Amino acid sequence: MISQIVFDLPLDEPFDYLIPEQLTGKVAVGMRVRVSFGPRAQVGFVVGLLKESNILKLKPILSLCDAVPVFNDLDLNFAREFAAYYGCSLGEALSTTLRNREDLKPSIRRENKPAVFLHLCQPDGYAAKIRAIIQGYPRQSRFLILVPDVFRAQTLSSQLTGIESIKIGMRSAVFAADGRYACVIMVDEEDSSFKQEQSPMYETRQVVLARSKMYGFDLAFAGISPSVELMHLVRDHQAGLIEDKALATSPVRLVDLTMYKFVPGLISPPVREVLDAALKAGKKGILVLNRRGSYRMTRCVDCAEVLKCSRCDSPLIYSRSEGKYLCRHCAFSASGDTVCPRCHKPSWKSVGIGVEQVQTELKKLFPAARVASFERAQKAKEQALGDFDILVSTNAVLRFQGALKAQVAAFIDFDAELNRLDMRSAFNAFSLALHVSSMAVDPILIQTRNINHYVLQSLSCGKLKDYYDEELKLRKEFGFSPFKHWIKLSWRGKAEKSTHEAALQVYNELIKSAPEKCSITPPLADAVMRKRDQFRFNVMVQADQVPPTVAFIKTTLTKTKRLSRVIMTINIDP
Repeated sequence: MISQIVFDLPLDEPFDYLIPEQLTGKVAVGMRVRVSFGPRAQVGFVVGLLKESNILKLKPILSLCDAVPVFNDLDLNFAREFAAYYGCSLGEALSTTLRNREDLKPSIRRENKPAVFLHLCQPDGYAAKIRAIIQGYPRQSRFLILVPDVFRAQTLSSQLTGIESIKIGMRSAVFAADGRYACVIMVDEEDSSFKQEQSPMYETRQVVLARSKMYGFDLAFAGISPSVELMHLVRDHQAGLIEDKALATSPVRLVDLTMYKFVPGLISPPVREVLDAALKAGKKGILVLNRRGSYRMTRCVDCAEVLKCSRCDSPLIYSRSEGKYLCRHCAFSASGDTVCPRCHKPSWKSVGIGVEQVQTELKKLFPAARVASFERAQKAKEQALGDFDILVSTNAVLRFQGALKAQVAAFIDFDAELNRLDMRSAFNAFSLALHVSSMAVDPILIQTRNINHYVLQSLSCGKLKDYYDEELKLRKEFGFSPFKHWIKLSWRGKAEKSTHEAALQVYNELIKSAPEKCSITPPLADAVMRKRDQFRFNVMVQADQVPPTVAFIKTTLTKTKRLSRVIMTINIDP
């Protein structure tokens, strides 16, 4: 007998191995086995059994890793679908699944048609909503709760004490979701932490929806700003919508900065007024500016050289509190007395705004107030905030949802959120505003020079439905998810020329036989071309359906020569 084995490697075709006489009758599909692969032994997954092979001389299986299969047909079918969608090999899909399972038992299916519901609720009401969902099931039922990060996991864990039938996990726990659970509850599914940034680059929402259909468990989403993709499912009657009566989204107060052109400083008079009133009442305030450090860029006064990271094509951020220059992409830093690498003079001028600048201005405006700052790089414990009157933070402040409440909150530069080079910039800004608003008692203030933007108008009127109407309309017009899909092919390598050549080679092959409705862009440098000492180029492919387009791409890749030391990845709807 012959076994077909796949590995946790980017190799699509299975390899044939001989089942030795002593293992006859013991090898089954779904088992892990140890075999000789190249110069060393490797663990692989048995995905098929054959009576004979076209290969004349086969290596034998060395040993079994399992007494019984760890995957059944259901698991293998899911892994094949996962691999076809995200462009990885079957072996990589099986390995990803197995690494994140609770045990080595094959998954089971619930024999019922799963229900999918979206629950709109305030973040401080997530625990109550989860308890309500659980109460709708028989007492012996089990539940899996998926959260974006460890901070919200800790918060929910403390709020859901006494419930023994729940398991709280983050992104990778989605692969433990099967028929053993009556319902899987996903909190804040739109959070970027749910997107895997290493191959295979899966989106947790997409994976849990697929597993719900295959394994038969119910699915509930809880959040205040569901993704556009999820709202599309609701409108397409593929998911039900339950809106809490307590969900009262306060209208946002817009501050038109064009009215204060000649007022110095970063903080407008309306924001100063509400902060002053809150401080006099002994209440807290939160200011959000999604920019680290004090200054965004530093330039030499004498020769105009921009101070950049030695590993990334990115200007260094100056941190006044640390007295040094920091890279926003890697761990590189330079001392505050660094001289210009071109003219060797220490005549720098820093420009752009950051959290620390706002903190400095607040100390001048409110000298008696305790002003604190918080960024993602800091220790993410509530105690790290200390006691404060005004907190200046990046969007890392969302880590404290449910644990931190202020009287007022304001955005210093909301336009920067709207204008990022990202198809989701409008949604991310919209979502960030709603989450920050849930942390404040009064309506939040948003400083802007673009007061007529549809995101700001829907927020100011409290008409969230209007935002989704406009966003879905625009995405359909421009061919973005959920109507069409973009597949990002990325190459990275130490040498710029060979990395670009690798991308260009594949692009030239793709356009030779591209399907009629498939659009392909030429290789373009990434927004930050060199990051962590590696050059990066991308080819974007637009298509109606993902699996057949991924299959076309992978077939094309077999016709091209892979260059050494150049790594390629596939990212669906980045």
